[in-house]
Amino acid sequence: MSMRPIKTWSYPGNLLDALVDTRRVVAGVQLPLPTAGVEEARETIQRMLDQLDHHLIPRVREEASPAIVVVAGSTGAGKSTVVNALVGEQLTPSGVLRPTTRVPHLFHHPLDTQVLTDVAARAKVVATEAMPRGLALVDSPDLDSISGENREIAHLMMEAADLWIFVTTAARYGDAVPWEALRAGADRGASIAVVLNRVTVDVAAQVRRELVDRLATEHLETLPLFVIPEDPTRQATVPRDVVGGLGRWLDSVAAASATTIVERTLHGAAESLKEWLETLAEAMDDQSAAAKDVRSEVRRAAAQVQQEGGDRWWETIPTGALTARWQQATADGGALFKLRNTRWVRRRHAREQRDEVLHAIYRDLLEAVESRLVFAASSVADAMEEALRKAETGVGPWLAERRDPRDARQARERQAADAARRWAHRCQEIVLALPGAEHGIAVIGEPGLTTTLASAALGIEQARTALMILTSQSVGDAVDQAREELDAARRHCVNRESLDMMKPTDIPSLMPDSSAKIRLRRAELRGLL
Repeated sequence: MSMRPIKTWSYPGNLLDALVDTRRVVAGVQLPLPTAGVEEARETIQRMLDQLDHHLIPRVREEASPAIVVVAGSTGAGKSTVVNALVGEQLTPSGVLRPTTRVPHLFHHPLDTQVLTDVAARAKVVATEAMPRGLALVDSPDLDSISGENREIAHLMMEAADLWIFVTTAARYGDAVPWEALRAGADRGASIAVVLNRVTVDVAAQVRRELVDRLATEHLETLPLFVIPEDPTRQATVPRDVVGGLGRWLDSVAAASATTIVERTLHGAAESLKEWLETLAEAMDDQSAAAKDVRSEVRRAAAQVQQEGGDRWWETIPTGALTARWQQATADGGALFKLRNTRWVRRRHAREQRDEVLHAIYRDLLEAVESRLVFAASSVADAMEEALRKAETGVGPWLAERRDPRDARQARERQAADAARRWAHRCQEIVLALPGAEHGIAVIGEPGLTTTLASAALGIEQARTALMILTSQSVGDAVDQAREELDAARRHCVNRESLDMMKPTDIPSLMPDSSAKIRLRRAELRGLL
């Protein structure tokens, strides 16, 4: 084990940029919708991030880093025994009856200290002359540890491995967890050897045959297999011939050429990454299509409510209190009975009366408009939720449940209040543009003239008559403009309601062709590897 891995690609900078860009794009993908296969796609994202963070990016970034050999396996398989045998020293405690390794131990040559990968940050690092340069040996926690943290660390070690020595026993070789790990390692192109430890002479042939058959069934028949017989002295030693065979395998794999070990694993990992990227892109297409469908359903329901009431929907605004105030104010002796610019009208007392009455009318007017806008938005919300909940499962019900009723109501009322005030401001702009507006301003002021036009737009005849007197103009066009602005305010509230309903789908990953970035990254990696 004296070789030193050397990278042979001529463009590590380009490859590193591509991997970093891929990591950034993948990390930004969100898959919130409950579409078919979304859980698997989320797991794929995490696998890619783990592979990029713990193996691919560190490997390309640290071209001089040693090849990582991880010794892994089930609880009590004797991993530490194999590590000590390979190195030729008692570097890590070994135990036959109980699991010993809880923290990864990484053994490396002292001259490799400065070029270790980020695996060193997750392990207890030991520099020893017993290790050859260019190889780092990791004694990993159990794959099936009762500790979830240990299991996670073990899998992270495997993700970072260039060479993997899988240790099992005659009693544990059929366990499911290690086989899943074996398949994953083989899929990403890692070099793997299987060590069958603690095999008694009476069952050695049978167990070896069964394990070979299992490897063939899993399409892993090309993996080298080493058998360690049971040590009758209970000293956890490994026969020299077995150690020699395993060591020669490491040497042969490591020294075959500069395109093996690290680069082979990189290529294998990159191939898996490309497949995962395509799988992710397809999942994003599914999410985008589902988001488009559910948005269409929301817009359809909103449009249907928007059409209710026709062009004269404003007649449904409750104006009973407003009409009563106008009738009282314009009746004989009322504050608005005399609207000509006379000496009596200009008196301070008369002006204060008109201001007080018009302010009360304005307050009632805004309240009436707000209540109708809230009702329209609420009707849209009910229609959208009903349409979305028609399916018992899927994206529709999921979207309908995203909004908190209390928050939605508060947002709805706030939007309606703002829309009503904006409409009143537009009424002011319209009425002040009338040629005779100066006369009206002199009598009731700009706020009063605005309130009069707004009231006329709601169909109150007394207000329409007053406006004609105050401006000496035909006010039909102004009233129509005010009604158009009121219709715009209603559309705004309805649209805001539908936009708020669709807000959970308003993320870049759900936009049409959002998967193009993922496929672009895949194409770039195909060109580099």
